Amino acid sequence: MDGFEYTKQFSDTIVEICFDTVGFTRLFDQGGSDSAKNLFHCNDGIEKGLEWFMGSDNVVEMCNGIESYIKSVEYALNVYSHIILPFENKDKLISILQNLRDHLMELKRQIIN
Repeated sequence: MDGFEYTKQFSDTIVEICFDTVGFTRLFDQGGSDSAKNLFHCNDGIEKGLEWFMGSDNVVEMCNGIESYIKSVEYALNVYSHIILPFENKDKLISILQNLRDHLMELKRQIIN
């Protein structure tokens, strides 16, 4: 990507985002009839979010993709946090979404600064 210096911190943040995404997907997909997968369909943006910014050609494109991913994560987090229905791994899913949002915001800060 032109005009951007890759640092260890940047790489570490990308790795954390990947772990968060995989962790969310794994928890979302597991479980029985009371799993989140049977209740929600807002995980598509979480699973595909990496595609929105990985391989970007420039800083603006990457920031836009990260911002889209953040919005998708915040939407899912809002749904999961405010639903009264109990479902398997609810607290863990919310925690991972919070971590993912925080890591994406950190990545965006690193790119902008």
